[in-house]
Amino acid sequence: MISQRTNEYKHLPAEEIQRLVNAKNTATQIMELQSQDLKRLREQDLIDDFRHMELQKIVNLFYTHQGKAERIKKILLPRQYASMSFYFAGIFLFLLPFGLVTEFHDLSAWGALLSIPFTIIVGWVFPMIELIVDYSENPFEGLGNNVPMLSLCRVIEIDLKEMLGEVPPSPIEAVNDV
Repeated sequence: MISQRTNEYKHLPAEEIQRLVNAKNTATQIMELQSQDLKRLREQDLIDDFRHMELQKIVNLFYTHQGKAERIKKILLPRQYASMSFYFAGIFLFLLPFGLVTEFHDLSAWGALLSIPFTIIVGWVFPMIELIVDYSENPFEGLGNNVPMLSLCRVIEIDLKEMLGEVPPSPIEAVNDV
């Protein structure tokens, strides 16, 4: 696997690649290696204390942000919310016509008939809200309305490759507006 993807790993030594490929959390292990490299640079007096502390702060900040992103990805909404909101919406939709018919009938003799399309319109809103909530529970699943992670990562990759003086890849293009 590693030999097939040599271009992707050209900035890492082979022993680090093997360790990272087998790690459960590769991003955390990369940050640990960066911390060790910073420590080694400081011990060799290649960077001063201030720069070492500032660079270590950046690595720590990356670690914090990575942890936050993992928690967002892994924490699901409690199932009680999804099931109870579905039941509450169903009860509301069942009772809605009974409340609207009398109110519309008071407007005119034909008002009760107007309650039918109004009930349908108001009743349509609640299932749509339920669907939107279901799709929004996991914003990193790669669906059409989710956070475009591949595109965001490619933008970062382009910036980093330009900083390294390498030829950046082309940006991710939308397919069918996704």
